[in-house]
Amino acid sequence: MSVRNTYCCANGGICPAAILNSSRHSPWYCKLIKPFVFCVITSLLAMSVSHLCDKYSASTTFRIIRSDLVNLRAHLNTLSMEVKNVIETRDELRSKLKEVGYIIPKMSEAILYLRKEVSEGMKAMSPETVKDLVRSELQTYDADKTGRTDYALGSSGGTILSTRGTETYSAGAPVLKLFGIPICQQQNTPHTIIQTGVLPGECWAFKGSSGSVVIQLLGFVQVSGVSMEHIPQSISPTGETTTAPKEFSVLGLKNVDDTNPFLFGKFTYDNAGPPVQYFEVQNRSDKPYEIIELKVHSNSGNKEYTCIYRIRVHGTLSKKNR
Repeated sequence: MSVRNTYCCANGGICPAAILNSSRHSPWYCKLIKPFVFCVITSLLAMSVSHLCDKYSASTTFRIIRSDLVNLRAHLNTLSMEVKNVIETRDELRSKLKEVGYIIPKMSEAILYLRKEVSEGMKAMSPETVKDLVRSELQTYDADKTGRTDYALGSSGGTILSTRGTETYSAGAPVLKLFGIPICQQQNTPHTIIQTGVLPGECWAFKGSSGSVVIQLLGFVQVSGVSMEHIPQSISPTGETTTAPKEFSVLGLKNVDDTNPFLFGKFTYDNAGPPVQYFEVQNRSDKPYEIIELKVHSNSGNKEYTCIYRIRVHGTLSKKNR
């Protein structure tokens, strides 16, 4: 007996080799069942996962989350653009600051140079010369408060030609008495508006808020502007200036009855502003005028009357009057 047979007999006649050989030859259907079962299980799992995904994607929560994600992406894009713009602005500001850094030293040098020039110029002028210069400028301004020639001034030749039927306001005017007996009522005439006095009450008052006055200048003048004057609230007896003219216009006339006047402009006097206000003409004429008309269209609020303290006419005197 061989060693192999002896081992088989010792183990009850069952040989391991025989068992191994028998397992190598499994039935044909076993080979088909295993892949089939694996395929079925995989398909079931895939279907379950797909069903869960479809169910979750159809829910409101999923749509909200998806919408939030879309909005978040849009905000991120916007934020990215803003950050980009900030970076570009920063770089531009940095460049500008560099330019300013180059300019400041040059400006300092220019200021020092101008200061030196002014200092040398002042040293060249004696104190008496400076005083005379200041005194001359003050006299020029104080002479008529504008530093401009007034060609309507009554003492220089200006006169009133007409008021176009504008009625003088006399209520409240002082009454002249003799031995306590009223003789006449004192009131200012339209000629007052071309005089130098501008104390409270030294004005021409007319009824209502609109009126007109025609003024003959001292000669033919190339009109460049006018100045309207009224007392300030600080010296007004009533503490207000509602009687001051507001909207007015100035016209150039060939004669008193001119039906086609030249409009120099329409202006607005501000009773809360300076007492003397200058208005440059809006329309310049190539021709000089000797007669101008002042038309007041409204006042600063008083319904009974309007007060004109003074009107000035500025410009250049025509050569034929020199």
